[in-house]
Order: sequence, then C-alpha cells, then structure tokens
Amino acid sequence: MDMATSKATVKIEPDRRQLSSLYKAFREMDDGSKQSLKDEVTSISAWSATELQNSYTMNPYPAQAQKVAATIRANKDRIPNVTIGGSKGRFSGGAVSGNVLFGSEFGGPAPFANGGSRFPERSAPEGRGNIGYGIFKKLKEIQPRLSAEWKDAVNRHVIKKWDEK
Repeated sequence: MDMATSKATVKIEPDRRQLSSLYKAFREMDDGSKQSLKDEVTSISAWSATELQNSYTMNPYPAQAQKVAATIRANKDRIPNVTIGGSKGRFSGGAVSGNVLFGSEFGGPAPFANGGSRFPERSAPEGRGNIGYGIFKKLKEIQPRLSAEWKDAVNRHVIKKWDEK
C-alpha cells in the first residue's frame, strides 16, 4: 500500500448488546425521520469538526498542525463522527496530512542529529498514552457537550417516536 494514500482509522466500538434496541429503532425509522436525525447529527459533527480545526493553535508546531487541521471534515451519519487526515495538505518531502497526523498530535522521537525535528516533543503522558497537543485534547474537552447533544437528538428523533408506536 502506498504511504501517501494510506489511511489510519481509529474505531471505538460500543458494546453492541447495550445498543441493540437503538439499532433496531434506527432500522425501523421511516425515511423522513432517518433524514431528520442525520441532518441534526451532521450539524453536531460539523460543530465538532470546527472545534477540532481550531485546536491547531495549541500545538507547538502550529503550521504543521494547521495543515492537518485543514483536513478535518464532518461526516453525515446517525452517530457524530469526523474524518481527519488523508492525502490532502502535502508537506516537504512528499508526506501528506494522514502521514503526520499522530506525530503532530502526540509528538515524536528525539530530534535529528543536525538539531532539526520532524515533530514536537512527546506530549504529556496520560493513562496508557499521551494527552495530545490539540485535536485529542479538544475532543476530550468537547465530549460531554457532543454526547449530550447527540443523546438529545436521538431522544427526539428515535426514542420518543419509538415510544409513540
């Protein structure tokens, strides 16, 4: 696989047993309700994408982080999500935003022998990893609001309609 076009995907999977009735409700929604939910959730995703795009200023290498942040886009789905990286935003040496996303966000190895460095120093440790400089730090900050807005949308478009049946 060509590194310039490869993508890294980070998936967080919920316990499907706990969500089986919600998935059933999603499947049984009429087309208008599905579209209404998708539109509202896309709006939530767009808000979160904007918040994440603005997080590049927290990075020690803001020019590098800004190129990565420019690739953040909202996806249209029933669950809020965004795409980050990909093959846009070329750097010197031919790297693309998808190649430098995690190094820019969490830092990288020690500087080169000539004193230069590809990425900022590693960000502070947190749990089993690092806290991150911008995108992941901002995501943790907005997660309570993002979750609350999504739950409200699901409640209005799915749960209440499901209860009416």
